[in-house]
Amino acid sequence: MNSDWQRALAALLLATGLGAGLAGFAPELHETGLIPRPRPVAETELVYSIVNLTEDMDARTACPLDLAAARARIEAGLRAHALKPVFSPIAEGPGVLTQEVAAQPISAGDATVCGWTASVSLNGRRGPLRRDREGQSYSSLEAASRDVEPLLSGPVR
Repeated sequence: MNSDWQRALAALLLATGLGAGLAGFAPELHETGLIPRPRPVAETELVYSIVNLTEDMDARTACPLDLAAARARIEAGLRAHALKPVFSPIAEGPGVLTQEVAAQPISAGDATVCGWTASVSLNGRRGPLRRDREGQSYSSLEAASRDVEPLLSGPVR
C-alpha cells in the first residue's frame, strides 16, 4: 500500500516538473517548431454607429460633436470586451450597436464646458444612461461602450 502512494507521488512530481519545464521553454520550442505557436483569439466584429440626439440648436452650436474623439473613446470601451469595432455612419438594425449621445452646455464663468450623456442600444435592448466625468469629455461614451456585454448575451426583443 505504501509503495502505491510513493509511485503516485513520484508520477505527480515528474508530471509537474515536466509541465513546468515545457512551459518555461515554450518560446524556444516554438522557434524550433516542436510545438505549434498559439493562435491569437479572433475578435468578434461589432458594427456601431453614433447618433447625436442634441435637440437644442444652441447646444449643438456650443458643443459640436468631435467624431474622431468620440470614436476613439467608444472603440476603447468596446476593445475592453475583445470586440473589433467597425464604425458605420449609416448602419442601423439588428446586430448594430447604436451609441446615442447628447450635449449639455454648462456655463463655467466666461467659458462654456460641454457635458455629454451617452447610452447604447443593441437588438432592441438599451444600456444605462452615462454622463461625462468632470473634466473628461466623451468619457460617457467609453463608459456606455463598456455596458455592451449584457446586451450581447441577452435575448433579442
